[in-house]
Amino acid sequence: MTELSPWERAHLAAIESTYPGWHVYVRDGWWWASKHVPPTLEQKAAGVLHEFARQGPYELVAALTVQLGILARMGAA
Repeated sequence: MTELSPWERAHLAAIESTYPGWHVYVRDGWWWASKHVPPTLEQKAAGVLHEFARQGPYELVAALTVQLGILARMGAA
């Protein structure tokens, strides 16, 4: 694993503090989010993912926002 830059570490900390239900990390150049509590079957059917990756922090934040939107519509956010 490559050492993270200060910029990457700052983004990781900011994303995790903004989305406390998710663990955020970088692996092989991809930004990953893993839900602390796995989604229920109902949440999965609605599109909630347990874990996913995006190419950068901005794309990851956009995807996390979508995930929160799904949960909010279900009354689970």
